[in-house]
Amino acid sequence: MRTYDARRTGIAELGVLLRKTSVDTAAVVKKAQKIVDAVRSRGDTALREMAVRYDGFEGDDLRVPRRALLEATERLPPEVVEALRLSKSRIEEYHSRQGMSSFEYKDECGVYGQKVVPLERVGVYAPGGTAAYGSSVLMACIPARIAGVREIVLCSPPTGGRMSDLVLAAVNMCGVDEVYAVGGAQSIAAMAYGTETMPRVQKIIGPGGVFVSAAKLLVRNACEIDFLAGPSEILIIADSAASPEFLAADMIAQLEHDRYARAILVSDSPSVIESAREELSRMVSRADRREIVSSSYADGAAFVRVRDLTDAMSLSNAVAPEHLLLDVAKPRELLAKVTNAGSVFLGKWSSVSFGDYCAGTNHILPTNGVAAMRSALSVYDFQKIIPYQSLSRRGASELAGVVGSLALSEGLPCHARAALMRAEKVSR
Repeated sequence: MRTYDARRTGIAELGVLLRKTSVDTAAVVKKAQKIVDAVRSRGDTALREMAVRYDGFEGDDLRVPRRALLEATERLPPEVVEALRLSKSRIEEYHSRQGMSSFEYKDECGVYGQKVVPLERVGVYAPGGTAAYGSSVLMACIPARIAGVREIVLCSPPTGGRMSDLVLAAVNMCGVDEVYAVGGAQSIAAMAYGTETMPRVQKIIGPGGVFVSAAKLLVRNACEIDFLAGPSEILIIADSAASPEFLAADMIAQLEHDRYARAILVSDSPSVIESAREELSRMVSRADRREIVSSSYADGAAFVRVRDLTDAMSLSNAVAPEHLLLDVAKPRELLAKVTNAGSVFLGKWSSVSFGDYCAGTNHILPTNGVAAMRSALSVYDFQKIIPYQSLSRRGASELAGVVGSLALSEGLPCHARAALMRAEKVSR
């Protein structure tokens, strides 16, 4: 745990200190390359060998049968199934409002427009590890379906030889077309290059560990990826009216993800900072995931005092946090000043936990400062824009001179000739 005083340290300098470093794939990229190469060259055989070695897979077929999805749903408590259904409905409601539009217009030279086309086949990675993220399945698959994606493939590592019932139930609700009990770099390679039984995908979506991130970088020339997911993070801006208990609860909610998580409280109130720090310390001491929380608390919790909320907002934009909680009297005034954030939560009742599950917004978000240049996962990630144009005879004649001048000045005479010959034909 660290404390800073932005009144003495420059905002830009402090922003660099608080921003986590990017995902460090250098240490594992050579190992990941061997895995990727093996799957690319030996297909299903290599994939099955690695599933046994790394995931503890037991069985003959890596593809999960449809009946297993139904059985997993039946094993879950009814209230959990209902919670998944409600979350799915709310996520659909939000994302159905997204989407790009086709358009067409005409001028004196011709007709121009764009087509919006969905990707045909995408791969989703659902992480395993210390928790089972059925919610991440919803967050990845629902926007894909709304965008019009025809086929969704999902890979997720089994724990103890079998996949989580929660993940399988979420997969079942989303109507995923193919499910494979395989994780790590090997699953990324299989989705990117294809195997005898798993046709390749156009894009891979979903967070994962450092091997998954390294593999996503390695296969990017074969298929598109979303972004590299780093450790979870939250930055909270609080004023003197904020509840220290609420603040601490939202901080520890992020810190329990893993030992690399980050939680930052920024306030102009020294009493709020001190009270929240004491409350967080108490929560850490009695946390269920105490081993993880104690580590992330020691390395990733930070408290920053600022001169005022304007400085707090400047610091937040410098950090570009994954989650930004504005626990202040007038949060919409600060919202107007937000330029860099993965997702914003307004007011003391808007815990990040609601966004993680059922508010409706997406929880697959850029981390490590990438929110300064990249948006949350959305319907737009699953659509392509294809521009088109149809020039008339008059248009070809009028615009050929422009093409000729620019193409010749760039040293591309064949470009110029392709346009000018059309103008010549029109004039005859």
